[in-house]
Amino acid sequence: MRARSGLIGVALLAVLAAGAPAAASQTQTPPPAPPPVPRAQTPQELERIREALKRPNTIIMNDNQVRFYLEIRAKYPTVEEMFRGVDLLSGPRAGGPAFTHAEYLGMVTPRDMVASSGGIKPMEMLQFAVTNWLGQMLVRKALQEVHDAKNAGEIEKIRARIDKELAALTGKIGGF
Repeated sequence: MRARSGLIGVALLAVLAAGAPAAASQTQTPPPAPPPVPRAQTPQELERIREALKRPNTIIMNDNQVRFYLEIRAKYPTVEEMFRGVDLLSGPRAGGPAFTHAEYLGMVTPRDMVASSGGIKPMEMLQFAVTNWLGQMLVRKALQEVHDAKNAGEIEKIRARIDKELAALTGKIGGF
């Protein structure tokens, strides 16, 4: 339907454009005749023209705006073409492949970070884990209660209780 309305719009423009020079040419001399259009000479050219006519119309007139659509067809490169001249076995360096990710991390990571816990004692790690687990449980419980609450008063009571529990939890953490 769009292609048909586009063709009608193009035909209408052509008729209007042809009418305007005709009125102006009554007072002026007619322009020289356009050069003759060369005809296709070979069957391949005729076949190419037929294929072009079968394609959808690329000019669409909508709301008095002309829009041109362009389709670009290109051949995708193959893997062989992309890696032509690249030696994937020995890599970019002479003498063997580049170092691995693990080798890189071993090179840039300080030895103290690999061999130690960064100054955190095992008992402190356990306290962190337990505190994290308790905090997650309290948050899940509070969210479920807020979801199940019927009115704003219940939600305010739940929020006050959460604030008390967080204050108690924060007080215990700051004590060690």
